[in-house]
Amino acid sequence: MTTPISKFPILRLKLFCTILIFFLPALVFAQTVKDETGVLLEIPDHAQRILPLTPSLAEILFALGLDDRIVGVTEFATYPQAARTKPKVGTFFNPSLEKILALAPDLVVVGSERQDGKITTALKKFSIPVYRVKPVDLNSIYRSISNLGEITGALQQAQQVILRMKKRVAMVERRVAGLPPRKVFYQVGVDPIVSANKQTFAADLIRRAGGILVTADNPVRYPTYPIERVIVDAPEVIIISSMSPNTNYKRFRLSWQRWRTIPAVRQGQIYVIDSDMVDRPSPRIVDGLAKLAEFIHPQAFPGAKTR
Repeated sequence: MTTPISKFPILRLKLFCTILIFFLPALVFAQTVKDETGVLLEIPDHAQRILPLTPSLAEILFALGLDDRIVGVTEFATYPQAARTKPKVGTFFNPSLEKILALAPDLVVVGSERQDGKITTALKKFSIPVYRVKPVDLNSIYRSISNLGEITGALQQAQQVILRMKKRVAMVERRVAGLPPRKVFYQVGVDPIVSANKQTFAADLIRRAGGILVTADNPVRYPTYPIERVIVDAPEVIIISSMSPNTNYKRFRLSWQRWRTIPAVRQGQIYVIDSDMVDRPSPRIVDGLAKLAEFIHPQAFPGAKTR
């Protein structure tokens, strides 16, 4: 005759513990947080299936060592190399709801600007928490990294990333300290010529790199800029942002040569920078700062390659 297991408390306890250990990964504990736009939301405590919907957010999460918990990325999320192997859910501007749902994320992280509002609204209808970040300059990028570290249980790693970034920034600022600031024209569009104002990451970096963005006070964030205005502004440095990897930027540098009255043209101070390094609010932005400083004040960085 078989003795019921209920008569053996120790066996009952062991069985319960075995079941608990087996199913523990499936248990989800929630935390209530406020995202960077001020919205309160409930998210899993240390989410295990995270989906960043911008390339910069993917870079941050990889920098925090969360590789195994990133279930997918958007197109053009190509850094670090591991990002290239993740499933793609569409573009930054047009992510696919179907592909997102197929990955069953328990946390989606989005940028507050230019992100597809329809997608984020739809995700909430499927009870998928959406955490928004809102970086506007270098200091708020630090904040975003810290916040993402905190909600994912990687705060210590986030603090280390921020510390490394701040050390790099301090080094650059020391190098250019005391040097006369130089006027910079920053070009993000070629035909027509498009620049940027002070409400951009590039403007914050150029200021820290010892430059004066000549278009800073333009009321439009990315204004179309006639060549006549560039001639009047007389920039000492022209920096072209390489928005497309398949574009011949050498040709665009040469196209400036007909405007020899511009000091930057006359002195050969026309450079091309990888837009991912200056437009993406990720840890790599400090590399962009260093490169901008080398362009603006090459004498402060002897031996640096500026071409």
